[in-house]
Amino acid sequence: MKQSIWFGLVLAMTVSGAFANEQLDKSWQTFIEGLQQAQSSLTDPAAFPPEPTDRNLSEGYRYLLGHLGRLIEMEMRQDPRFPEFFRSMDMLRKWTAENPDTMYLKAPIDATAYYRISGKAETTQEWRTSERGLPGPKAPRLVTFQTITDVPGSTGELAEMRDCRNQTLDFINSFELAVDEDGHFDILVGPERPDGHTGNFLRSRKRMQCPGTAKEEERDAQFLSVREIFSDWENERPLELEIVRLDAIGENRPPMTAVLMSKKLETIAEVLPNQIRFWQLLQEITLEARGDVNADGRRNMPVNDVNPPAPPFTAGGVAGAQQLYSGGMFDLEENEALLVKVTAPKEPHYIGFQLSNLWFEGPDQQNYVSSLSGHQLPIASDGSRYYIIALRDPGVAGWVDTTGLKQGFISLRFVFRETPEEQDMPRATAQRVNLRELETLLPPDTPKVSPKQRQNEIGIRQSHIKLRWRGH
Repeated sequence: MKQSIWFGLVLAMTVSGAFANEQLDKSWQTFIEGLQQAQSSLTDPAAFPPEPTDRNLSEGYRYLLGHLGRLIEMEMRQDPRFPEFFRSMDMLRKWTAENPDTMYLKAPIDATAYYRISGKAETTQEWRTSERGLPGPKAPRLVTFQTITDVPGSTGELAEMRDCRNQTLDFINSFELAVDEDGHFDILVGPERPDGHTGNFLRSRKRMQCPGTAKEEERDAQFLSVREIFSDWENERPLELEIVRLDAIGENRPPMTAVLMSKKLETIAEVLPNQIRFWQLLQEITLEARGDVNADGRRNMPVNDVNPPAPPFTAGGVAGAQQLYSGGMFDLEENEALLVKVTAPKEPHYIGFQLSNLWFEGPDQQNYVSSLSGHQLPIASDGSRYYIIALRDPGVAGWVDTTGLKQGFISLRFVFRETPEEQDMPRATAQRVNLRELETLLPPDTPKVSPKQRQNEIGIRQSHIKLRWRGH
């Protein structure tokens, strides 16, 4: 009798193991096919990739691997019952024309549950006053917490923007965040504010109308998104953050199963090529990066020019809450520069100027001055800021290094404590010039920058990025 029971158990385990092996092998093949499909989008003209130059193609493979790394971490580590913050962007995982001033974090959540975010910031005085230049260590220039319905690009189709698949349900930023004198704060996240609760709170469930369809429905958040935006890279420090689900503290997370692992492999196989497809469609059709697609006589991303600052084109979406954006493209030769003049009648709390390559990745911000924040480029004596996009160092303040790229995207981001009236909105103009004539177009007292000073500037950037993205 005992032998028959033992034999039955062994047989059951063998059959179960064989089924798991077959299921996982099938899902693995699906994963490999998804990887190959994503790889083909790097060169297939139907996917609208950049011209396959040595650099473009090499960066395309890196871009693909960045998406893959992000999706693997999200699928393997993230669970709304056992949440933790993970870096949705870093020095490898670059996408969506990300802001090099920003540390992007996400944590999965269940809209029906309650979560507590606990944080600790260095000196927060600039959050309250918007002044600049206080000595550090201090908190990031701006921090925003958002509950969002989904991550853009997962479907691979532009229709997800019209259908409001990606929406911000609620947000709180450092202007209004209640913080104690030691920099500690808590934020409660849940479907509705509990009776008697008076502290920081974010809703994870909300009835909203979709501007694209005019349909109103109850939406559930799938992620808690955090943006830590740095302006004074030398002195601002990342937050200490923790997120817990209140009804799951101390629970054991269940072990992996073949069914769950198969589902994760198949999800990566689907989302990876979709992400590559979506952002290239966005460039080609929505932004008109390569031409006037709708034949209206203009391009949504003007070449060697920038659009007026405005809310994000996705009508809010999951872009930074309260941010205004301005964008365009540059197309320059070795001896040319694009001079962008920005005048803000009311000084923004945060202003950032960034470039992106043709995969929508920010160029290396650690080892090049490829972006400038409001702290890194103060207002000139005439009340404006002058940004100089060029392949070569002009030897003056305001240079934004293309890192050798002759073509790419331009992004300007603004955050105000209160959105200005129309007459007080920032104004941006652009002019393509020869580097030899640049000096005549800048204020006479524009600071000169020596090669040694430029090295020191890069040294601060290297130190900050290592701290921001530390892995220890």
